[in-house]
Formats: sequence, C-alpha cells, structure tokens
Amino acid sequence: MALERIYVCTSKNSKLYRIYLLQTGDKEKQSIFNNFKSDLAKQRTKESNMNVLNGNALIEDIPYYLEFAKIAEKSYLHDFKEKIESLLNDPEENIIHFSKKSKSKGEIKNLEENEGIKFLIVQDEQSLYFLSIARNAVIKNKSILSVSITENTTVVDVPKGIQVPPVVTARYDRADEKLFVYDVNRFESMLTLNENRKAKSQAVISKFAHGEYTISSAKYKFSGLDEDTVTQKLYSSARAVRRLSKYSAQDTDYSIEKIKEAVNKLDVSLRVTFNDTNKTIEVTPDTAKTFVGIIHNSIVQRLISGEIEIAI
Repeated sequence: MALERIYVCTSKNSKLYRIYLLQTGDKEKQSIFNNFKSDLAKQRTKESNMNVLNGNALIEDIPYYLEFAKIAEKSYLHDFKEKIESLLNDPEENIIHFSKKSKSKGEIKNLEENEGIKFLIVQDEQSLYFLSIARNAVIKNKSILSVSITENTTVVDVPKGIQVPPVVTARYDRADEKLFVYDVNRFESMLTLNENRKAKSQAVISKFAHGEYTISSAKYKFSGLDEDTVTQKLYSSARAVRRLSKYSAQDTDYSIEKIKEAVNKLDVSLRVTFNDTNKTIEVTPDTAKTFVGIIHNSIVQRLISGEIEIAI
C-alpha cells in the first residue's frame, strides 16, 4: 500500500479544530502503516456484515457504516464531514511545525493554548484511515511519531512524541463515499463527543426524576432517581453514562407488561419494583443500571430474548 499523506487533527474547547499535514518520507509512512495494517485487515473483513447507522447501533456501540452524502446539517457528524470533504477537495497545506531542541529532538510549537491532538488521518489512493489517539496514551514500548528537525520540518525519525495507534477506528472509502466505523466509542471520543456526555446524561436523569419523561404507553414514572446514591452509581458506569446521553424520548414504546417480562429475566437483585397503583417504578443503587436498560427499546428486546449478560 502506498500512503499519500498523513495528517494530525486537533481539538480545542471540545470541538474539532484544525488539521495539520505531517511531512514524512516514504520510509516513515511505511513504518506508520505497518503499525496498524494487521488490525486494518481484520476490520476490513467485517465491513460486509455491517448495518447502516441507526439508533440501536449508537446505544449498543455496534459497528456501522453510513453514506457521507446523507449526513444532515443537524447531525452530530456534520462538522466532521465538512472537515473531511474540505481536506479531500483542497489538501491541507497547514504544516505542523516543531521547535528545535538538543540532540535534534523537538516539540510542536504552532499549537495554540488548549489545542490538543485527537487523531491521525492516514490517506492512500482508496481510503482515509482514522486512528484515535488516547489522551493518556502510554509512550513506553509503543511506536510513536517524533521529530528530527530539518530545514523543512520533515518528520524523519521518531524518538519521542505522538503515539501511533495500533488499531484503526474508522475508514472512509473515497470511491463509494462511505464511512465505516469500527469502534463506536473510540470514534465518538475522537470527535470529542464524549466530553459532553455527562451533561447530557444528567439532563436525561433529571427529566425522568421530575416526570417529564415516562416509559411505555402507560406512562409509568420513576422514583428514586433524585437520590445521591443512585446517581453516583449511574455516573460511575461509563456504559450507563453513554447510554443515557443517547436517550431519545421516543425510545420506549413497549407495553408495561413487556417491560416487566424483561425485568423478570434478570437476577432478583437487579429487578426494579413496579407500583401499578401509582404507575411508578422504584430505582435503588442496586437497580440503577436496570433503569438505564429498560428505557431503551433495543435493550428491552434483548432482555426478553435472553441476552442478559450484554444488555445491562
């Protein structure tokens, strides 16, 4: 595979910010590709079994694909789409610059305050590969980008710097104009979407606690969600926060009897209590995650079908 370009995308104030071109030689490009080619080969074999993006895929972190042309202006992916289309239509000329230090090592000098690197974009003739960079990436014993400063700031060596991820988060097919997302959670983190999840999940819990949101056609409300021990249990679970942040008020249309059937599939200690007289469902710290499960249709269905171990 002949790589054409390698870019670095940054974020600032919880939004994608700028894309920089890394000037690298063929040897360095090949070295970077070798670091993730094994994972890429594995992920490519799964693409034919992927489904188009839907609500269930987001809630359950199921890999998906979507057509770039169908990303609407209101979509959370619209900013990402615009940056990628701009990159392809007018290749980025903003080069990342380094300051020279002793022993030819350097550090990036043209990043602004609070501007951080989020992911790499590796481009070849057919695709763009997106490699998410973990905020707290461990450098030791990992392949990393670094710099030996030359007159044209070419990246020619890698003693210290940006970790090259060994896994591919997503791939954009340039011919079909389709985006294949291999790791939903990592992809959303890459786009800075994780950074406002807690605020969204707090808003959802508040609306359920105050009765603005209900479940089933019978309009059952929840009690116990205003207890600190319950909210602490929810916020301590990354999966719970993620699912709550993606909740849609139209998500639950199962009858209350079907929801009860789903709950009864769980271990007794995880079952919420139904009060049919007051049309309320009591949530405790032990059953907090069950609350998260039964407000989503897809999880209720999986509970009913017996897929309990991955539903809660």
